[in-house]
Amino acid sequence: MRKSPSLESVIKSPASFSSRAAPFSYIRGNSKLSVERKDPLAALAREYGGSKRNALLKWCQKKTEGYPNIDVTNFSSSWSDGLAFCALLHTYLPAHIPYQELFSQEKVRNLTLAFQAAESVGIKPSLDMEELMRTDRPDWQSVMQYVSQIYKYFET
Repeated sequence: MRKSPSLESVIKSPASFSSRAAPFSYIRGNSKLSVERKDPLAALAREYGGSKRNALLKWCQKKTEGYPNIDVTNFSSSWSDGLAFCALLHTYLPAHIPYQELFSQEKVRNLTLAFQAAESVGIKPSLDMEELMRTDRPDWQSVMQYVSQIYKYFET
């Protein structure tokens, strides 16, 4: 039967200590990366602090800062005219969104441009255009889910 090393022999031997520590940190590092790949909003929440929802909102505010007629304060009414989607996507796909030519009154055009730009890189439209046209306060969870897809595509 093999005898386990004593605690003293492990502590006294730097080689055995370092060889035991390395696999632990390696595994720990991989599990962190794995979690961030599965849930990139967790990393965003760590960066900005607070909840994933508020972290994503802060990220949107940062990305759309300086765009005229954009005031992202929530995941509902702030997105209803399509300009916030256009501004966000314009930061990554400026050739697809002629932002300077857009007006908040042209809701259909704005939403269509945003959805087409996102779809051109493989982001599937998860929002219902008819529902967005019927209301000035779209479902915040649906909007957040779509914005999350944009974040995941471009930032992870």
